[in-house]
Amino acid sequence: MDHTAHSTTTGDASPIVELPGGLAIREWRHSDVVSKARHLNNKKVWDQLRNRIPFPHTEADAAHWVDFCHDTANHVRSGKWTAEGGSEGPALPTNFAVTINDEAVGSMGLNFKDDIYFRTAEIGYWLGDEFWGKGVMSKLLPLFMEWAWENFGILVRINAETYEANGASGKVLERAGFKLEGRRPDYVCKNGVIGAALMWGLLRPR
Repeated sequence: MDHTAHSTTTGDASPIVELPGGLAIREWRHSDVVSKARHLNNKKVWDQLRNRIPFPHTEADAAHWVDFCHDTANHVRSGKWTAEGGSEGPALPTNFAVTINDEAVGSMGLNFKDDIYFRTAEIGYWLGDEFWGKGVMSKLLPLFMEWAWENFGILVRINAETYEANGASGKVLERAGFKLEGRRPDYVCKNGVIGAALMWGLLRPR
């Protein structure tokens, strides 16, 4: 199978990205609830995430997330963007399951900003720890960025933030073309420990 970054989603969980070896990014399904809860109910994974993600992570939490992703009120208009008319295309989901052989083992998505930052989004992702160190996210993230640029003309920039101690996530971003733009000391407090955050950015290809 060729490396593919599709331009649209269909609402039926068809992949937006597919790679050899069973790697894919597709829409969340209700059948993913058990797998999502199993992989995210892991403190090693949660320690790298923001506290807004519930922990322990139950199947009810996972089901709530799938419902959120399916709610069209949380989708974003796609297509060409103009200052006069806004985005011209259909609303698309922005948060997806990372799958291996169609099992949901992680997540990847965009959080679109508002106010004066409305032409930007923040990328977020996580992966079950049994798949760490195997290049999964390094392979998928560049293609997800291609999909984002192709589908959301409104975007001119995508941001990311990592804990300074999470060097692996920074390497994933670097391989996808993100540039380290700054360090904010004493910026985060996770598990009662105050630490620094690294700020990353990726501009729309010209």
